[in-house]
Amino acid sequence: MTCQTSGADVAACLFLAISLFSGSLVPFFLLVDADFAELGRSLRAGTAAAVRPTREVLRDAAALLILLTTSPKGATHV
Repeated sequence: MTCQTSGADVAACLFLAISLFSGSLVPFFLLVDADFAELGRSLRAGTAAAVRPTREVLRDAAALLILLTTSPKGATHV
């Protein structure tokens, strides 16, 4: 038995690979600009300054979760 691969199958696999690669880069781009030294200093100081970076991280995580779990307006669910 022979296996025939159509152009549509190849395109689907290519786009799937591109989307998986792009999705794997999301954590990298979120952490590239992070200043962990500042967060560590503020946590060691035990001041109210430690609340600000933590609040921003939680806000960003919530926004990312909303973006990843909702569909755009007018999109159809399959």
